[in-house]
Amino acid sequence: MRAFIFGSTGLIGYHAAMELLNRGHEVYSIGLTSLPKASPFVKKTHYVQGNIEEMSDTEIIKLISGSDWVVYACSTNALEIVKAPADEYYKVHNVLTTERILRLAQEAKVKKVVLLSNAYEYFNVSLPNLRLEKSHPYIRATLEQENVARQFNTTSFQVYILEAPQIWGVMPKRKPLHYDTIMEMYRSNDFSVFKGTIPVITVKQLGQAICGAFEKLNRGQTIPIAGDNFTYKHINEIIMEALNMKPYVPYVNKFKYKINEKRRKKVWAKSGLEAGIDPIKIIEFKELNAYIDPKIAMKTLGMEKDDIEKEIADTTRHIIDYARLHKQI
Repeated sequence: MRAFIFGSTGLIGYHAAMELLNRGHEVYSIGLTSLPKASPFVKKTHYVQGNIEEMSDTEIIKLISGSDWVVYACSTNALEIVKAPADEYYKVHNVLTTERILRLAQEAKVKKVVLLSNAYEYFNVSLPNLRLEKSHPYIRATLEQENVARQFNTTSFQVYILEAPQIWGVMPKRKPLHYDTIMEMYRSNDFSVFKGTIPVITVKQLGQAICGAFEKLNRGQTIPIAGDNFTYKHINEIIMEALNMKPYVPYVNKFKYKINEKRRKKVWAKSGLEAGIDPIKIIEFKELNAYIDPKIAMKTLGMEKDDIEKEIADTTRHIIDYARLHKQI
C-alpha cells in the first residue's frame, strides 16, 4: 500500500515511516525541516519539505493523491508554552488544521487515516471526576480534535485515533524528546517526582500500532495504546542510573512545587504566554494510578512487547551525548 505521512521528520512520523517501509509499503511524506539528499530517510521515501498551514488545498490534494493511507502526526505538543490564549492557539494548529487535512484526504479518495492523539483524552473519559478538559487548554482542544475527526468516518473513509502515552526513543540527528526535562533534572540535580503511575510506550511500539491500525482495522475506532505502566519514581530511577547517579528519587514537596509554579505562571502571563497543561492543576492527575492496559494495543493492533526500561536509559544517554555535541554541557 501507499502511505502518506504528515510530520515525517518528527519522532512519531519518522518511526511510522520506518515501520511502514520495513513492512513493504511505499511511503510519501512531508515535514518542516530540510534533510540532506544523502539521508537514508530521503532515499527510502518520497519526501517533500513544506508547511501544510501555508499550502493551498490544491497543493495538498496533489501531494496525497494516489495514497491509500495517511498518518497525521504533526499536532502540537502538550507541554508547549504558547501565545495566550492557549485555547485559540491549539484551536488553530490542532483542531482546524486536522479538520482541513481530513477533508482534503477524503477528497483525494484516501481510504484510511491514523490520527495521533494523546492519552490524556482516554483519562478524560476514564477519570471523569478530574474533569481534565476544564483545566487544560491542550486537553480541551484535543478533545475537540478527536470529535471533529470522528465525524469524517464513512463506509469508504475511516479515521483511526490512537491515544498515545509518554513516548520514549530517538531519531537520527534531531533534538530528542524529553531533552529539556532531563537536562533540567541533570543541571539542577532535582529528580523528585509525584506518586502516580503513567502509561509509557517506545517509538518502535508506536510504529507497530500505527501500521496495525491500517492493516488490521476495517472501521474507525479510538484506541488507547501503551506498552507498559511505570511509576514516575521508577522512570526517574532509570534516568538516574543511565546518568551514572545513585538512584535516590524523593517525592515532590507539593507546597514548594505550587509556589514555584505560581511564580512561573506569573512570568508567562507577563510575557503573554500560557501553558497547554496547567502545571498546578495537573498535580491531582500525577498522584493517581493512570493506567492503560497494554493488551489493548497488542491484541487489537498487533503491537509487540519491547524493553521500555532500556529505551528510557538509551534516550537519556543520547540526550547527554546530544548536549555535549552541541556544547550545552
